[in-house]
Amino acid sequence: MMQLPPFEPDGRIRVRLADADDFPRFSTKIEGKAADSGYWIYAPYTDDYRSMIGVQDELEVSMMWKGAVYYFGATVIGEKHDRVKLLLISDPEFIRREQRREFVRVPVMLDAEIACNPIPRDTSAEEWVAVVASDISGGGVALFIWNKDVPVWLGMGRRIWVALPIGSGGSRVRVAGQVVRLEKPEEGPADGMSVGIRFVDVSESERRGIIRFVFDRQRELIRKSVHRSDD
Repeated sequence: MMQLPPFEPDGRIRVRLADADDFPRFSTKIEGKAADSGYWIYAPYTDDYRSMIGVQDELEVSMMWKGAVYYFGATVIGEKHDRVKLLLISDPEFIRREQRREFVRVPVMLDAEIACNPIPRDTSAEEWVAVVASDISGGGVALFIWNKDVPVWLGMGRRIWVALPIGSGGSRVRVAGQVVRLEKPEEGPADGMSVGIRFVDVSESERRGIIRFVFDRQRELIRKSVHRSDD
């Protein structure tokens, strides 16, 4: 019998409306088990999607566990306000499991830029917005953007271009991505936004270039760690 991930308090999940491929997935957490049945979760929202999920909505719930993504179906059966808005979902029913291709993720501090997609790859500099890349892998990148710089078009599910200085000699590489996380960071400056980007429509040569940069960065971090331990 397949072992399924436990639904425990503070467990991280993602939810979206079932059978709505164009509806964004929201990152949220489990608050706890309900007294009778079901689970309380924190109502997910961003500045673009407030209270978009309500009672009687059918949800697709996903959870990353032991290198795979597990998908469940559930129904919103209640809600309450306890300092924050909570949603009560029915006991999730297992749907499927997908093995996730793992990419090594390394911390960085890179000056990067983003722009709305679709736009030409050779768009003018005025259409690009400055951001900071805080970590990167072969599958995506985490960005930080100051509140004053957040463009009006940036939202969950939005396709964007990301320009990263990861090419030869620090040259800029432009990669297509999709916003999968948009939230206030749990750590770091409070006057900014944490943006998670999943790379999409990436060619094999582009992917190899990204992974090569990640491996070089990983070797650099290991080398620095060894030097510190020798001091």
